[in-house]
Amino acid sequence: MGKIKIKIKDNLATEQADQFRKFITSPAIIQLSIGVIVGGSLTDLIKSIISLASNIFYFCSIVLVSKHHTADIYLVLNPLRSVFENVLTLCAIAACVFFFVKLVNKFLVKEASEAFGYNAQLEETKQLLKAQEATNELLRQSLHMQSEMLKSQQKEQEKN
Repeated sequence: MGKIKIKIKDNLATEQADQFRKFITSPAIIQLSIGVIVGGSLTDLIKSIISLASNIFYFCSIVLVSKHHTADIYLVLNPLRSVFENVLTLCAIAACVFFFVKLVNKFLVKEASEAFGYNAQLEETKQLLKAQEATNELLRQSLHMQSEMLKSQQKEQEKN
């Protein structure tokens, strides 16, 4: 019987690692992750703000309508504490996501065009501006040389 030979690429692991790196650094995956993570935290913040507003309304209605109210200031302070905690949580999560994206861009991205936040139009505009500056400098030099040539021609004509 004949033997069956299976060819395995030598660089299969490297190829898979490179594909995984491209997947992890793809802008769509990073945007989705940021949306889910920050969105969840923002949802908690909005819920706590609504709870605070509701409790403030309830506290004010008890104080204003009831002659012998038993309203407790903690009806307002507890939701206020929750809002404060959620604002800090949102800021901390946003900072962690920001530094994680910077870390991914620094260590996993091989080309600038793969980096999250890369703007091809902006980079092209920067290159065009540099080229325009170089052209403007050449035009200045050309005008200066033409001016010098005209001065020298005028001096020669005055001598004659």
